[in-house]
Amino acid sequence: MKIVFIGSEATPFAKSGGLADVLGALPKALAVLGHDIRVVLPKHNVVKAYYDEWLEDHGHTRVKIHDKREYAGFQSMTRDGVTWYFVDNEYYFGYRENLYGDFDDGERYGFFNHAALALVDALCPDADVLHLNDWQTGLIPFILDETDMYPSLSNVPTLFTIHNIAYQGAFDKALFPYLNIPYDDALEYDNQINFLKTGIVKSDHLSTVSPSYAEELTYAYFGYGMEGLLQERSDRLKGILNGIDYSVFNPEADPHIAENYSTYNHVKGKNANKEALLNMFYLEPLDKPLICVVSRLTEQKGFNLLRVALEFFLEREEFQFIVLGSGDEDIKGYFEYLRRKHPHLIGLYFGQSDKIARQIYAGADFLLMPSKYEPCGLAQLIALRYGAVPIVRQTGGLRDTITPYNKYSGEGNGFGFLNFDGQDLRHAIREALDTYQNTRAFRRLRRRGMKQDFSWSHSAKAYASLYEDMIGGR
Repeated sequence: MKIVFIGSEATPFAKSGGLADVLGALPKALAVLGHDIRVVLPKHNVVKAYYDEWLEDHGHTRVKIHDKREYAGFQSMTRDGVTWYFVDNEYYFGYRENLYGDFDDGERYGFFNHAALALVDALCPDADVLHLNDWQTGLIPFILDETDMYPSLSNVPTLFTIHNIAYQGAFDKALFPYLNIPYDDALEYDNQINFLKTGIVKSDHLSTVSPSYAEELTYAYFGYGMEGLLQERSDRLKGILNGIDYSVFNPEADPHIAENYSTYNHVKGKNANKEALLNMFYLEPLDKPLICVVSRLTEQKGFNLLRVALEFFLEREEFQFIVLGSGDEDIKGYFEYLRRKHPHLIGLYFGQSDKIARQIYAGADFLLMPSKYEPCGLAQLIALRYGAVPIVRQTGGLRDTITPYNKYSGEGNGFGFLNFDGQDLRHAIREALDTYQNTRAFRRLRRRGMKQDFSWSHSAKAYASLYEDMIGGR
């Protein structure tokens, strides 16, 4: 099959979050299965800075945006068995430092939807499936259904994947003249142009990044206003769990950690990496459990629950605590308050650093993820791989991947709590700390997690099966 992915970011080219990890890894896994995989991305500033010399030119076109005709250059490179295409436009992408967050995001991603289709129409019109990702591609199925701009693609089935429904691409209706499409109710939600809604309504099939999240999206608590539409289309909605790239996240060969290790020497390796991590954060090793966070610091991630749960344990000096992340100032302020109060217990790094994150996974005893909702989550999968036992709220992909430890049977691979409640989180942390004191049980638990397989190979086969069904049912 020839599958064309269209999205706004992918590792290693450009990244702001988990979407990039998925689009960087899933196409490679499908290529390994023998499929012809293409990916279309904007040529962001960071792509121009690091990859320009390897890009091959394939001509250009002009895209109508209101009363303008904007340049769209087509470039490509081959990497990891995948053909990577880039839409080149200096104004919309080339000089911008941000992937998102500019005043004209609606206009520039409206441009990208048209330009990506023009690229596919010119360079791979024989595609079997268009796999679209998040709001940044939500207009594409509408353009194919409601216009005749790209006739060679009119019968190509579309799959629209929702990676996080909270981000919808909602813009003032003054944007409409810039989109170069006819008006339809499918474009609008809550008196705004809504790219995500358009993708949900107009795509042939829908997917999301875990089975539990697919179910949750049909309820108002999780659906962010889209739950009714997703209930109507539930027969076309499938949840396929994300994976991680085990060639990248591998403690046996990771160059970013202090000492490499495997399941067979994990005790020595984890101890060495824990000591290195504590030294990195200028914390004295105190022979206590080390609980860590690697996350965006936002309300979604459940950090308001920590105000109920953390200080009870910190006052008793029951563990040390390290945080890596960026986000809301009030959450950062709370962690700063804790560090001032317990400087010998807490280490903080506000920002993004893959190198530090790897050392945290390798050195942590536990990874904390108390999310309000979590479409899939990758951090808990990386943590398992590196022997950091997850403590999670059982929602979305966290529920699908982390089975709470049963001290009587020894089953499970982490610790969990169901209600979004600080006392329940506190109870889960208590269970984790108690298990840590049972050295044999904790080592078995850690080793079990390290041996689990959450690689992309399983998910790639599930997507390939879905593509086949789509092609056969078109």
